[in-house]
Amino acid sequence: MEKGVYLVIEKGDPGQEGSVIQLTQQEYLIGRRWQNNQPDIAFSSQVISRRHAVISRQGHEFRIVDLRSKHGTEVNGVPLADAPRLLQDGDRITLAKGAVVLSFNNLLSAPAGDLGITQELKLPPAAVEPGSSAGLVIHLERREILLDGQTLLMSGKDMELLLLLYQRVNQAVGYEEIKRRIWPERITESNGQVPDVGRDEISALVYRLRQKLGRYGERIRTIPRYGYMLDL
Repeated sequence: MEKGVYLVIEKGDPGQEGSVIQLTQQEYLIGRRWQNNQPDIAFSSQVISRRHAVISRQGHEFRIVDLRSKHGTEVNGVPLADAPRLLQDGDRITLAKGAVVLSFNNLLSAPAGDLGITQELKLPPAAVEPGSSAGLVIHLERREILLDGQTLLMSGKDMELLLLLYQRVNQAVGYEEIKRRIWPERITESNGQVPDVGRDEISALVYRLRQKLGRYGERIRTIPRYGYMLDL
């Protein structure tokens, strides 16, 4: 069952970006490597404390608590207090003001919905044998993506962007809407209703999503000077 719960390292040590950590244990210590100290999820940055934070499982729920680290832990831009914070699918965990960024993904927490009305997108390749599992399937309510019959592991932002484009399929989605929907944690009083997100960051997210979708990545079209569209 636990295979549906995982972290994606969006930013960490060189070579770690994009790595997937399946959360199958009861507890995971996050911290800095030091001599014989090897946390469950380890980083080399000096601004990460040796014992920085812990993710623990309680039943089917996962919580994170900061271990009084020097430079702090944030979830979706909100600093953690002493109490554990319940993690939700798509949460973004930031250590030491951005030295490390992790996305939490919990496919088990998504509601299954009414199977009789489940919205899904099915894009089979041009030629497959009847009954083949090849193709791309998006289960909207379950927030589940299947690529050639296998669950496609995606980070929170990747998933949110794909679902946004799918909900607006064959319609252009502008940069400002993408910013508001994908980075709501960056809305502040000073920037009004548009989060402080650059075009280069949006482009990098779209690039990662296209790469993960493989041959289907080309269906995400760039709309010059406006945004993107999922073209079906």
